[in-house]
Amino acid sequence: MAKVAAPNMALKVLKMAIQVHGAAGVSSDTVLSHLWAAARTLRIADGPDEVHLGTIAKLELQRAKL
Repeated sequence: MAKVAAPNMALKVLKMAIQVHGAAGVSSDTVLSHLWAAARTLRIADGPDEVHLGTIAKLELQRAKL
């Protein structure tokens, strides 16, 4: 579940921080734009959330059968 929740929360926090900083948040004056790009790249490399959520669902259903 952390494979889905942690990257989503990181992007949510970065998005809010960029909003707070306004135009400076997307400029190279702050590190926020670089952090957002790195976090987004890692999410793409990690694979789609739907695959991870499907795996979690299968594990939970198997556990419920026991």
